[in-house]
Amino acid sequence: MVKKEVKPIDITATLRCKVAVVGEATVGKSALISMFTSKGSKFLKDYAMTSGVEVVVAPVTIPDTTVSVELFLLDTAGSDLYKEQISQYWNGVYYAILVFDVSSMESFESCKAWFELLKSARPDRERPLRAVLVANKTDLPPQRHQVRLDMAQDWATTNTLDFFDVSANPPGKDADAPFLSIATTFYRNYEDKVAAFQDACRNY
Repeated sequence: MVKKEVKPIDITATLRCKVAVVGEATVGKSALISMFTSKGSKFLKDYAMTSGVEVVVAPVTIPDTTVSVELFLLDTAGSDLYKEQISQYWNGVYYAILVFDVSSMESFESCKAWFELLKSARPDRERPLRAVLVANKTDLPPQRHQVRLDMAQDWATTNTLDFFDVSANPPGKDADAPFLSIATTFYRNYEDKVAAFQDACRNY
């Protein structure tokens, strides 16, 4: 069987989007980012607490387009030691990934507080915060799950968030889905703004 050669896509435009990745310490935010950016080849085996905010740049090619969205992922420390200072890094952030650990009800409840904190940090309060909710560590045995996925889905739906249940533990499960969702949403919003601007120019 002859394999078809996959030609690289010629990117014609690159958009940039700042994304806050938040959640309590040890929920697996950094591991999730690592699995996504390495395409599943790199998992952080040794836990190291994130201090403040670490920035990771991850390009995402939007399906069926020649557009790339560079996600500037602000991997935000979940420890209370840093909560008072981290909002200063969020200037201009209107996209977020909220992560919790299915084996910790406390981490799920804290996502609600993170969501409100992010909304209050927006420079433009009229502009919506677009976010996704991520249930991580779904590979754990069912008896260790404290958070029902339907309960998390209900809260996400109520707050107009997309919801994903994933695992960052190799080989991983849908670890890329939250990032692709954010990139696609950003691209669509950009396209809507361009279309609105073009209509306004035609009507001028």
